[in-house]
Amino acid sequence: MSWRLSFALCVLSGLLLALALPLALPFVSLHELDPAGHLEWLAWLGLVPALFALQRAPGWKSAFGLGLAAGLAYFYAAIWWVNHAMTAFGGVPLPTALAGLSLLVLYMAFHWGLAFALARVIGARLRLPLWAVLPPIWVATELSRNYLFTGFPWANLGYLQARHPLPSQLAALGGVYLVAALVVLVNGVLHAVAEARLAGRPTPWRVAAAGAAAVALSLGYGALHLREVRARMARAPRLRVGLVQGNVNQSVKNEMRRHGEYILSRYVPLTVEADRRGAELVVWPEASFPWLVPPDLESFDLPGSGMARLAHAHLLLGAVTSGAIQVDGRREIVGGNSLFLASPGLRVLARYQKHHLVPFGEYVPLQEYLPFIRQVVPAMVPQVPGARLRVLSFPSAEGEVRVAPMICFDAIFPEVNVAYAAQRPELLVNPTNDAWYGYSSGPYQFLAIVRLRAIETMRAVARPAYAGVTAIVLPTGELAPGAIDLGPVDPDLAPDPEEPARLLVGDLPRMTGETVYARVGDLFAHACAAFTAGALLLALARGRRAG
Repeated sequence: MSWRLSFALCVLSGLLLALALPLALPFVSLHELDPAGHLEWLAWLGLVPALFALQRAPGWKSAFGLGLAAGLAYFYAAIWWVNHAMTAFGGVPLPTALAGLSLLVLYMAFHWGLAFALARVIGARLRLPLWAVLPPIWVATELSRNYLFTGFPWANLGYLQARHPLPSQLAALGGVYLVAALVVLVNGVLHAVAEARLAGRPTPWRVAAAGAAAVALSLGYGALHLREVRARMARAPRLRVGLVQGNVNQSVKNEMRRHGEYILSRYVPLTVEADRRGAELVVWPEASFPWLVPPDLESFDLPGSGMARLAHAHLLLGAVTSGAIQVDGRREIVGGNSLFLASPGLRVLARYQKHHLVPFGEYVPLQEYLPFIRQVVPAMVPQVPGARLRVLSFPSAEGEVRVAPMICFDAIFPEVNVAYAAQRPELLVNPTNDAWYGYSSGPYQFLAIVRLRAIETMRAVARPAYAGVTAIVLPTGELAPGAIDLGPVDPDLAPDPEEPARLLVGDLPRMTGETVYARVGDLFAHACAAFTAGALLLALARGRRAG
């Protein structure tokens, strides 16, 4: 096979897999192109062309190059929209923004190249087929992308099944990594069958049967788990929640001191309306309060702010704090992206500060060595991460309500979800601001990630967006159909600065109990990493003996 054909096959695989992601292309449609997820079926065969090329790679270096090519095609198609925040709101010239995007894509694609190279070395030296070695290796490299350089586990292959309720239920056992392993296994089995047929060899029926059995068992488990969780949801007490989406233009939000009264005029009336409609909790999006507040703020009942006391609903609102700390003997002003829980009378009961900050969005990695990239971050008070994950609670008629907050970027890290599960929350909240992404795939892909978080711990997610996709996600990972049918927020609507503020009111099940994944965390992923490390050491040892 020529290198041109091998390269083309890998690019084809990357593009096929990208089509399985939630996509919104402004030059085609402002809405998600495939909200039902029909194209997710491409995930089960999209990797096959690249596996034909990998099977014929002469060595690990060429295998790495092929994986890198597939990864570049996949991630460029998946996250092309990242440069929008830099150009539209960071004032970064387009060439510089594209260079930054390319570095991020290269970092993500590197892990695909690593997976291909490891599969080539281990498979060849241990005489193991691709379908057997690639799934655990793939999981190991996706696990490393979760942590390397603070991590950016966006568009992991497991999220390609977020809109299909049966295979996505595997996340309750092994997280998003187990879903990814099944996807890669099926691709490997299909490749083995196709390779044998094209070479004129007998069909490897045992391999095909093993793949079919894995799929059947996974779908069977998914069906049983769905039925069990739905039955638990039917018995669970409900919490009426109001989600307010301000739909404020990001450029207006960035000048919050000038537009504070206008911004609150988008939130306060709908908050009062949610309270009137019986909401016990009203949630505002990330950093939606328009002014900086001290971290020890005692009340949001501030003179002249326009905030309104509520009859019985508690308020969970995002705000940026500002305070002074001592750094090397000097006084520095730092901020925190926080979520405040307030009583109906607006008295502050508790605060959570964002745990995972966004690189180049809320802080600049290596800025002491690369000061010129400071311009990528919008002008704001330097942010610091929260010291710990904290469940917030408030009283209700049916007992204490325990809420696990994950502010925006927190929610893309599954280990955050596991850490919260140990504190026994009854539901999750994911206040976010997707206005940075404009009309793009970003908000829809983020929603797919959050759907897996719901499945992993069997908890409903209340997700208010500053602009983007506001939704209620059920513990099964499905979007709450009742609330969507009411029509206060269209979950298919991309961010639009001309949209009026919207309100979504829905009843969330307050769930107890835990999934296998909540108990053991990323045990499966770490086992795959251990297998990969052990197999690589054995392969290298055999190579030295053969040499």
